[in-house]
Amino acid sequence: MNGFVNSQDARSAEMADGIPSQAGVSAGRGSPEWHQLSFPASGLTIELEITGSGDDRRLAGQLIPRQPAVVDIRHADGVITVEADELGRFSAEAMPAGQISLRSRLGPVTDQSSVVTGWITI
Repeated sequence: MNGFVNSQDARSAEMADGIPSQAGVSAGRGSPEWHQLSFPASGLTIELEITGSGDDRRLAGQLIPRQPAVVDIRHADGVITVEADELGRFSAEAMPAGQISLRSRLGPVTDQSSVVTGWITI
């Protein structure tokens, strides 16, 4: 095993205003230095590409349908918050190897809904 996908929490998700929904992993492929995943939820898919080896990884992702959002990348040492642009693209450099989960906060700041992925190992 490449030490990559931990899908024990993977399940279908329903999106609800103000209530985080859980997005499960639908597909994963790659090599020890490159992985591509898709997290489908009702009304949103998070596409994620993970590159690198050793202690750090680089994440590049896109929200489908394309839209701006705030994306929290949760990991053992805390949270890294990045913004998805109007095309839904986001990235993070020097992510520590280990478990991560994404939380995408969609919509205006006053009325954000969240989609949360299960935990995966990178």
